[in-house]
This record gives sequence, structure tokens and C-alpha cells, in this order.
Amino acid sequence: MRESSPTTGIIGPYPPFRGGIAQFTQRFHKALQEADHVTTGISFQRQYPGFFFPGASQIDAASNPMFDAPRVVDSVGPWTWRDAANRLIKADVDRAVFMHWMPFFAPAYASIAARLNKGGIPCSAIVHNALPHEKQPFASALTRRFMRHCDHIVALSETVRRDLIAMGVESDMEVRPHPTYDQFGSCVERSSARQALGLDPDAVILLFFGLVRPYKGIDTLIEAMGRTTSQPHLIVAGEWYQDRNEAEGTIDALGLGECVRLDDEYIDNDRVALYFSAADAVVQPYRSATQSGVVQTAFHFGRPVIVTGVGGLPEVVRHEQDALVVAPEDPDALARAIDRMMDDGFRAQLTEGAAQARNRFTWDHFIQPFLTR
Repeated sequence: MRESSPTTGIIGPYPPFRGGIAQFTQRFHKALQEADHVTTGISFQRQYPGFFFPGASQIDAASNPMFDAPRVVDSVGPWTWRDAANRLIKADVDRAVFMHWMPFFAPAYASIAARLNKGGIPCSAIVHNALPHEKQPFASALTRRFMRHCDHIVALSETVRRDLIAMGVESDMEVRPHPTYDQFGSCVERSSARQALGLDPDAVILLFFGLVRPYKGIDTLIEAMGRTTSQPHLIVAGEWYQDRNEAEGTIDALGLGECVRLDDEYIDNDRVALYFSAADAVVQPYRSATQSGVVQTAFHFGRPVIVTGVGGLPEVVRHEQDALVVAPEDPDALARAIDRMMDDGFRAQLTEGAAQARNRFTWDHFIQPFLTR
């Protein structure tokens, strides 16, 4: 290591790519810079071939990237993998950090990391998911192949760490929970946020936020809405990666048309604060999970959450202090939790806890192992 400020290379998607991984990559980059690290980012030119991607677009045209990270890596273009490694070698980085969330990218990452190792550059991996939410062939083998080139791994939940151990990964490993997402600005005044979104100013509003995919259990949530004894409103804000016809049919059959609203669109960064500021609580009825940036976004805006007890979700909340934890795929249990959240006094107690929770998961704490290596 040189005596001057260390240089860290970061490989992962950056905005204008959509999604939580790109947001995490950019925020991690910013945290290192604020700690006087010199940082070099390498982004993707293409994450997925078009026929693999279920959404409308992989790019958020409205995003305003913080950093000029060259878009080099093509996940299916081996000729770009050498270029990415050479750029980091030329930048004289002391360490490279990869964002890993899907085995599909492991061949590219393994090739880049192997070339960096050969040049004497050690590699770390920040692992969001050890295994994909939907089954993929050779997932464990591909992930192991990449991880062999990393001497240091940060798992974002204990669930992720156990998955890595189960697949035979033996690198030095530690668990550091997903930090609070604070890049979406400050909370907007509640009535103003609701007016901007055309929401009832007096209703208790629950928010389901993010890409709608089968593992996230939106069907369970809609069923639960029909079984509540209270009268909450629900807004589902996010692009649908599954057929929404079934959800609409259930909403109609249960007579929920007046209290469930589906905003079927990708929520641009400059509108995230509106949705969380307008909501009274956030609901994540997931069937499976590893960890989630949605919880940490909710805590940034001081909003309590209802989560299912799957994966790493219960690791970062405190039941009956800033959250309610319920069984997955159980509409009755979820309905009871929603009814508890409707009690003004109890909800105020959880809201106070959520405002304090934002301080449990700071970026300063998260980046510590990257400052000492």
C-alpha cells in the first residue's frame, strides 16, 4: 500500500442504470470519497441482453449520476472484461470492490478479478444476494468461481453469509447490514406530498414500494387488505415485473377499488421522497428475501415497516419498536398487523422508533473494513 490516500476501484452498475444495486454502488462510492479515498468507478455498458430483461427499460433517463463512471462492462462481452481490468490496473488501484447480486454476472466478475489478482490487486465483494430470487442454472458454481478471487467478502445479511457458506465459499467474510438510504433527499411535508400524488389527505396510507416481482408477495398483501377490520389505503408504487391482471381481478373481487391504487411505473429518484413522505407505513410482504434497501429508505424517512420474517428482513428491524414482523404468505397475520398499525398511538410509537433507526445503519460504519485494507 502507498502512504498517500488509498485508491479503491468499484465495479458495479451506476446510475443511470435503474434499481437498488446502482443506487447502492453510487452511495458506496460517495461514502469512500467522503472518507478521503480516491475512487475509480467502472460501470456496465449493458447488464442484460434485452430478451433477459422483463422491464420497460434498464436506464433511468431522469437520473442525475453523481460520478462519471465509464460504462465499460458488457455482461456477455468478454472483450470488455479485459478492458475493465486494464483500466483499474492503469488507475493503480490498491483494491477492487465488486457489487455482486446475481450469478449471471459471475463470469464477467471472475475474469476481471483474476486479471486484477495477477496484477497484485486484491479484490473484495459486497454481496447483496448469494443466490438469485428465481432459480438459475449453475448459480452456486458460478458464484463460487468468482468468490475464489476475493480475499474479503461483506455480506449484507446473516442470511447471505449462510448461503455463501452453504455453497462452499471460504473467503474471509463478515456481515454488515445495508446502510440507510439517504440519497433521496429530506422528508416532504405530509400534506404537500399527498397533494402532489393526488392522495387522500386524511387516510392512513400504506406503501408497497419497488419493482413488483412474484417473490415480493403482492398477492398476499391484497388478500390481507380485504381481511382488515380497519379502512387503510394502499398504494403500490413500482414497475410490474409480473402480470398485474390477477392483482386487478382480486382487487375488484374484494371490492378494494377505492382503497388500493396501483402506480405501475418506475419511480424516478426525485419522486421517491414524495411516496415515502405521503405514507404512514411501508409494507414488505415478501415470500423470500436476503436484505432490502426499501426498509432502509423507510427508516431514512422515519416510516415504520411491516415485514415478513424471511431472509435478512427481521435482522434490521425491531419488532414492536420500529416494525411489525409477521409470517410470510399469511394474509390473516398480515391483516392483523395492518389493523394494529391503524391504531394512532401505536403507529406514533413505531414512527418514533423508525426515526431513531436511521442512526443504527450508517455509511460511516459500513465502509470501515474498506478503510483499513
